[in-house]
Amino acid sequence: MRLSVVICTYERPGLLAALLGSLLAQDAPRDAVEIVVVDNSDGGSARSVVEGLGAGAALPLRYVTAHPANISVARNVGVRESRGEAVAFLDDDQEAEPGWIAAILDGLARLPHDVFFGPIAPRFEAPEAVTPAARLLFTRASDAPAGHDLFAPRRPAAQGFVLSTANSIFRRRTALPGPEPFNPDFGECGGEDLHLLCRLAREGRRFGWLPAARATDFVPRHRCGTGYLVRRHFAGGQAYAAALIRTSASPRWEGAMMAAKALVQIGLLPLTALAMLRREAPARSIAIRVAGIAGKLCWRSLYPLYRAEATHIRST
Repeated sequence: MRLSVVICTYERPGLLAALLGSLLAQDAPRDAVEIVVVDNSDGGSARSVVEGLGAGAALPLRYVTAHPANISVARNVGVRESRGEAVAFLDDDQEAEPGWIAAILDGLARLPHDVFFGPIAPRFEAPEAVTPAARLLFTRASDAPAGHDLFAPRRPAAQGFVLSTANSIFRRRTALPGPEPFNPDFGECGGEDLHLLCRLAREGRRFGWLPAARATDFVPRHRCGTGYLVRRHFAGGQAYAAALIRTSASPRWEGAMMAAKALVQIGLLPLTALAMLRREAPARSIAIRVAGIAGKLCWRSLYPLYRAEATHIRST
């Protein structure tokens, strides 16, 4: 088995069905690719979807469960239950573009990198609600050729995006260490992927770009709102700081430097806010910037972003 596609899902059966349809429609060798759906919900919301599509599917399709509700737990179960030499991750609100599997198999055969990342194009539920901050957050794009080196956690300005497991491919032998490569401490906040990438970067592993492995990402209306963007940037600041500090050879020094940089960013806030005003409304731009800085200072107790979002959805 050359490639396992792992999909961690939580109570989104409609989006999951669309994603599986986009994978099962691909031209791929049945004996080289499998799909593993990891249901992280208590109610087993994905079972009927997988069972309905699994009979006679063009690719092997399996259903497994993971508990408790924690994205790191789900990813670790997916890694253990899969058999591929490489493991690809797609979020359950994404879809694979035609040629996605072929591009990955080609990249794995030709390129030396340990982890690969493909482009992500957002599909907004409410285009009229989209702001520049939302578009930037949910887009991964580059004109770089296949095999171009990418970096995490610190990256050149030209890279333009933070690496994550959304539309990613890990070589099992070099990039998925131990029985639990994803730290459950990050499982309710996010950042478990960045934490792993920090560890891999410190070990000298290489990250590469696969422009032909394209995916789309469904973005609901509420994720374009100021409230969500503020919470997301606060959690992102926390995850960034925690990942760097916890994987550092000198955590105390890293923490002190992180705090110092955050304080400098606070001092420069009037200037950076003016720059952001060119693309965002004043209140939103300042709130998002402050939230990200605050997250870097308050990283010890990680904000349960996923639970907060689920609570918001149920209340509306």
